[in-house]
Formats: sequence, structure tokens, C-alpha cells
Amino acid sequence: MSIKKLLIIFSILFIASPIYAIDEDELFSRKIKITQGSELSVADCVALAFKNSPKIKRQKYNLDIAKSNVGIARSAYFPIFSAGVGFYNENNSNSVYYNKTYRNLPSVSIALNKLIWDFGKTTALIKMDDFHKIAAEYEFMDSICATLFDTKAKYYKVLKFKAKLAIAQKDVEMGKRFLKISRGLPDKETAEVAISNSIGDVINFEKDYKNALLDLNNSMYLDTNVDFKVKNTKTFYLKPNFTENLTRSDFNPEKFKFSRDNAVQIAYENSPDLQVLVNTKKAMEQSLIYVKRMYFPELKANVGYGFNNNNISDTNNSLQVGVNLSSTVNLMELRHSLKKGDAQVNRADNEITLFKKDLYYEVKRALNNVDKAERITIETFDTIKDATDELKLVEAEYKSGKLDYMALQNARKDYINAL
Repeated sequence: MSIKKLLIIFSILFIASPIYAIDEDELFSRKIKITQGSELSVADCVALAFKNSPKIKRQKYNLDIAKSNVGIARSAYFPIFSAGVGFYNENNSNSVYYNKTYRNLPSVSIALNKLIWDFGKTTALIKMDDFHKIAAEYEFMDSICATLFDTKAKYYKVLKFKAKLAIAQKDVEMGKRFLKISRGLPDKETAEVAISNSIGDVINFEKDYKNALLDLNNSMYLDTNVDFKVKNTKTFYLKPNFTENLTRSDFNPEKFKFSRDNAVQIAYENSPDLQVLVNTKKAMEQSLIYVKRMYFPELKANVGYGFNNNNISDTNNSLQVGVNLSSTVNLMELRHSLKKGDAQVNRADNEITLFKKDLYYEVKRALNNVDKAERITIETFDTIKDATDELKLVEAEYKSGKLDYMALQNARKDYINAL
């Protein structure tokens, strides 16, 4: 499967809602300009993370190296061309046994050496590097997926603490309102303590909100800490008035585009980590094949031409043509290399089995978490409605003198906890 197809598959998860696929060029060339006060969407943040992530770049460079290794392995079947030119001059003081001057000018040689067949050794190396390249493609894809999910998680963390901060600020406003209607000194002192506690919550959530923004900033690998805001999403929207006219219809859980019974199999087919392990095992199997064929001979052919011109004899030209079959083997090294190769393949197979078992239970836990979150969210709408109605009733009863101040504070706490 090509990188582009993989990107299209996983980019379906690029936006929370609506869901759509975008191609490779759009993923990496989307232009986002961020300035002070900018308001960013999930898509904007993910696009910035894709553009700036050193982790994605690292895997891209690893992929480039893997592609080069395939080319290097295939080059073994390409002919080796060599050429040389030389000049030699020799002067002798005694010319009885030697010429006073010996000169070879010039000497030129050209040779071509070609591997014809090595009984599958080079083929095994090529296949091994091909599988390493495929594994590198999935590692590149995995870095994209990891960046995607990390950025989205940080984005929703910002929304989470933004909401908690807003609730804490509302709690302070409620405390001040209750202080105004307090009857007598004890009630006012209790109201002031409650306000102080609420202000402490505001300070804590302001810190959490700022840190969440920093985490999101970090996930996008921005060079500077820019003051930006994030947009609400369809599935995470806090109304300014919190609970007014709030109904269950405000919650629209995302529906899976697949059958739950097929979830594990879909995970097996689409997990980049699993595909890395599978292709790494295939590469090791090819490496073992290469080791088993180490003692096979290599059949090579060569042809060369030489031209020599000297001052002693006539010009000498030569043509060399040769075919040779050669092999060298260290039997002890071969024996232990085979054992090592078998162990590596077995280890890779065991890692695949382990990963698939862990992935199976991870998917099951994820589905359980989704079910729990959906049920709790739906039930919470009833809790909020009850808490809101209770707060209004208790506040009215307190004003009329039918209930004490502790009942009012307890109703406020229940309401805030429900939010």
C-alpha cells in the first residue's frame, strides 16, 4: 500500500466533525498563519503539527534512507565500469643491464565487470531491504497518526479546562449573589469562605488552562509561545448560559462507521505498528535466506581493454575476457549465523503475537470506555436538570426563610459538581 493511500485512510480521522478525507498534499501544504489572538480549529492545529513535527520529519528521513538502501541492494546487478590512465618513466645510471631510460607513455585500460548470478543471494538482500522500506513507510504513517491523535487530545484538553474555568468563575458569581441574600453574620461568613474557595478553584483552573494551551503549543512545535484561542467543536460545546434550555438532544454521540464485531480485525489491518512488525519479520526471513545461500558461488563476467605505448617495444594492446565462479565460506560462522537468523525470525513472530493480543484487549477496553462515556453523559443531563431545579427551589425557600444557609450551599455544590 502506498504512502498516499495510507494518508487518505488515516486522514479520515483528521477532523472531529464533519468527517472527510483529504489528500497528502493538503495534509502537508495547508497554509496556517497564527498570530496573537488567533482562533484555531482542530484542523488548523493538526495541520500546524504535521508541518512542524520533528518526529514526522525523522521518520521521513528514515524512509528516504530505506529507499536508498533498496537502490544500493539492486545496484549489485549493475555492471561495474572502471578506467585508468597512467604514465611511467624510469632513468637508470647504469645501462649495462637496463636501458638508460624506460618510458611507458601512455597506458590506458578500460574494464567492465558484471555479476551474472549469485544463486539468489542478492535477490534476498533486495527483498529484505524492500520489506525494511515498507516498514519505514508504516513507521512514517505511525508518526503521522501519533501526531494527529496527540494534537487532538491536547486540543480537547484545552476545551476541558476552558469549561472548568468558566464553571469556577460562575461559582464565584453565584457565591457573590448568595452573599447579598445572606441573613445574619454566620451566613455571611459562610458565604465569604465559599467565595474564597471558589476563587482558589479559579486560580487553579486558570493555571491548568494555560498549561493545556502550552501543551497544545508544544504538540504543534511552534517556535514561539503565541497567545491563541481554540474553537468549540460540534461534539464539545459549552453554552454561555450553561444549563438554560438544556436537553438530551444537545448531545449527539458519533456513530461508528463499522460493526463492533469487526473492530479488532480492522485494528489488525490498519495498525501501522503491527504492519511494522510484520514487515520486519519478512525482512528477517529474507536475511535468513541470504545467510543460507552464503556458501553458494558467484558467477561473474568481465571484459577489458588495455593500450600501452612505450619506447622499448612496439605498441602493446590487450583485450581481456573472463568468466569466473568463486565461493568462500566459513562453516563455523555459517552455522551460528543460521541459528541467529532462526532466533531473530522466531522473536519477530513472537512480537507480532504479543502485539496482536495486546491490541485485541486495547480495542475492547476502548469500546467499553466509549460505552461508559456515552451512558454517563446521557445520565448527566438528568443530573444537571435535577440540580438546576433543586438550586432554584432551595434559593427561593432560603429567601422565604423556610431553609437554612447550609441547604443553599449544598445545593450550589451539587449544581457545580453536576456542571
